[in-house]
Amino acid sequence: MSLLVHGVFVAFLLLGVTWRSQPQLPVQAELWVDLPASPVIPEPLPELPPEPLPIIPPTEPVKPAAVEPAPAKPELAKPDIALERAEKKQREKEAREREALLLQEAARQAELLRQAEAEAAARIEKQEKLAQAEKDRLALLRAEQMRRESERKLLEREAARQAQEELVAEEAELRGAQQRLRDKTSRHARLVNEFQDRIRGKILSHVRLPPTLVGNPGVEFRVVLLPNGEVLRVTLLRGSGQPAYDQEMERAILKASPLPLPNEREVAATFREDLILKFRARDD
Repeated sequence: MSLLVHGVFVAFLLLGVTWRSQPQLPVQAELWVDLPASPVIPEPLPELPPEPLPIIPPTEPVKPAAVEPAPAKPELAKPDIALERAEKKQREKEAREREALLLQEAARQAELLRQAEAEAAARIEKQEKLAQAEKDRLALLRAEQMRRESERKLLEREAARQAQEELVAEEAELRGAQQRLRDKTSRHARLVNEFQDRIRGKILSHVRLPPTLVGNPGVEFRVVLLPNGEVLRVTLLRGSGQPAYDQEMERAILKASPLPLPNEREVAATFREDLILKFRARDD
């Protein structure tokens, strides 16, 4: 059995392996400048159909005694088929590697895209929050402005009301002051007239007209009084042309001292500062 197995193995080596040197095939390589822009997963390469084995035409039978057995031609093509299968496997391996690289690149691109989308969503959310915060701030600002405007209008209305009340009060006070002034002036005038009459009456009570009086002469004096009404000085402003009458009137003024004065200082001051007395002989 062992001899049989060794014999089959030696026959396989002699008949199945070609001792010719095969030409060295060129090596092909693909150069990539950049990775593909989009993660496009290429379709798997279709499997190449196995190449048909070469058809070996039948040979004429030869006599075993005349011709030694030679290796059949189909067995000579076995190394080429194995090489093609190896190249096919290599291509399939390279295709799988390229597919794996493309899948990795697609996954990386998808991850980058996911991160970019997440960052964009975060930026959009942040911008929306900022926009909402700005809207809230503007709403608060408008509310504060409206509140201040309302307060300003209330203050303006209150100020206008107070100003109107003050104006009405001032007008009432002015009218009252004017009325008091008119009353005072009227009372002052009445007191002046009253005490002028009293002064004239007291002075005339001391007048003794001279017998030489002619006609109805008139005379005018300025009289300066002390606070108690006493006559301090008498000045003749306009004479009557009859000295006897003028002297008699001056004597009567001095005789009537002290002259009656009102109790109010303002009215009494009018008499003390500038008291003008006019007399006519017949009218008096």
